[in-house]
Amino acid sequence: MDILQLIEEIEEMIDNAGNVPLTKKVMVDADEISEILNEMRQKLPDVIREAKVITEDRTSILDEAKKSAEQTRQAALNDADRIRSEAQQQMQRMINEHDVTKNAENLGKDILAKAEQNARNVTLQATTYIDDMFASAQDRLREMLETVEDSRNELRKSK
Repeated sequence: MDILQLIEEIEEMIDNAGNVPLTKKVMVDADEISEILNEMRQKLPDVIREAKVITEDRTSILDEAKKSAEQTRQAALNDADRIRSEAQQQMQRMINEHDVTKNAENLGKDILAKAEQNARNVTLQATTYIDDMFASAQDRLREMLETVEDSRNELRKSK
């Protein structure tokens, strides 16, 4: 039985208990109530363990998302640097050739512009990926938080 079922059992015992004459009090079997309360005490650590696991999962997800985001960002920067370096090398080679100096300058500029556009695209893709990871983590955390909040509300109702 879970905690909510045990609470319902206590409520049922109270509803079915005999009244004490001239008062609003009722008589219940103390042994039965004690037995149910002991069972509730045993179940409570399970609920606390579940909440701890949820919290650890949240931390793990956030750490993983941060690590993945940093790796993606670094890879994008490395790609941009490599592309820029290749473009500069290509441009320098073309400038050194006497007959095609003008064409080399223009081509070098085009390559550099494409490399910068590619770097912007990679950065944008990395940012979008990171945002999607955070959104997914946020949704999972929201679901976990709602579960914990519902459990707490049900527990409070039982007071």
